[in-house]
Amino acid sequence: MELSIQLIERCIANERAAQRQLYGILMPYLNLICLRYLNNSEELQDTLQEVFILIFKNIRQFDQQRASFKTWATQIAINYCLKNNRTYQLKGTHELIVPLHETPIDPTIINTLSERDLLRWLKKMPESYFQVFNLYVVDGFSHREIAEILQIDESLSRQRLTRSRTWLKQNLPEHLQAKIRLNCN
Repeated sequence: MELSIQLIERCIANERAAQRQLYGILMPYLNLICLRYLNNSEELQDTLQEVFILIFKNIRQFDQQRASFKTWATQIAINYCLKNNRTYQLKGTHELIVPLHETPIDPTIINTLSERDLLRWLKKMPESYFQVFNLYVVDGFSHREIAEILQIDESLSRQRLTRSRTWLKQNLPEHLQAKIRLNCN
């Protein structure tokens, strides 16, 4: 991802070509971030649109002394997704899915799972565990940063990470466990 300060300055100056270029660079990455954090993947396109509106609206607030532009944009995307999840939850519009029984899983199918399939599996984890797991293991945030993002105590972040690891060990087949890092201390 090549983001130069000159490109960001051109975006601040409202140059449409620079904004399109920045959008093209960030879109694939932020698409994956939002896909991971959103509970309702049907909201993905709307969420991405809102994230980019926020990025361009607040681009003057970017401070390269504090973080890279990618980190800054990622933080905006994650915060918006978490806010969207809370709003969606408050509306009470969850789809009710009642599993009648777990279908046996053929191990050969597990070996061919795509990242998207793995993500769907991980999202079966309780949401609070998944959020911490995602922020810590996948995105590399510290427990202090996670506590700020989720507005929880650092100790609760650590506890949820431990519980997410336990959940994964109990619920993920060994074939899938090899695909992700479970040694998250």
